[in-house]
Amino acid sequence: MFFCAPSQTTYNTKMKSTTKRFKQAACALCSILCLASSALSAQGIEGNIDDVARAILTYFPKVTGKVTATHQNEIEVQIQSGQGLSEGVLLSVFREEEAFHHPVTNVPLGRFEGHVGIIEVIRFEAPRLIAKSIDPLIKIEVGDLVRLPSTKIPVAISTRSKNDHAFLQNELAAALLDTGRFQIDPLSPGTDMNTALNQKNRYYIELTTDRVDGVFSMHLQLQNTATGTQLANLDVMIHQSEQSDLILENLQFKLFEQRQKSNSND
Repeated sequence: MFFCAPSQTTYNTKMKSTTKRFKQAACALCSILCLASSALSAQGIEGNIDDVARAILTYFPKVTGKVTATHQNEIEVQIQSGQGLSEGVLLSVFREEEAFHHPVTNVPLGRFEGHVGIIEVIRFEAPRLIAKSIDPLIKIEVGDLVRLPSTKIPVAISTRSKNDHAFLQNELAAALLDTGRFQIDPLSPGTDMNTALNQKNRYYIELTTDRVDGVFSMHLQLQNTATGTQLANLDVMIHQSEQSDLILENLQFKLFEQRQKSNSND
């Protein structure tokens, strides 16, 4: 019996076919994962407070890009790095200016950048996004640089009313600070988004909390303060163990409430 090795042409054809099927399967898998992620966001998530903070963090990936077209108030941006932008995210626009040099060697080190304005993501279709201009300092032009800065993002956080569990707000604020990505401004219960804007916060988180059969739940809304566009609308079932800091915080809060009632009765 003789074995005939496949020709190079046959081998290349089979490899191309296999590669094509692999790409198709990968695309199908990505689509399934995206749908699952969307369903999860719609139905809610379960986890501890750190999980909630990490979920919020995913809305703010570090992104760089360049303006490739402008159509009246719409801006088209080609993304150069970063993925996963959501509708409502605010991006900063800069323009390269004159070069700066080393003071001794006079070697060029880069260019100064002038702040042009802020844009809000309308839709994202990697590697391109469409945004709208929000109160630009000067007209945005093709070639301007776009990014979500790596500096800390100012976020205000408040509960909807005094009846909500304030310790959940405190726990979430601390968890967001621990990510190193946010500058947190805790607000009094019932504070509206305009106050958050006036205090120069770019985003506003409003919490509504509940407790049923010893289990805490949280409804969270995340909006930008420039237009009020909603980035996230999550229902969260909070998990905790007997050793959890959340339990300790809750007990401390109950004791505080009891002291307040006792003092009012006196």
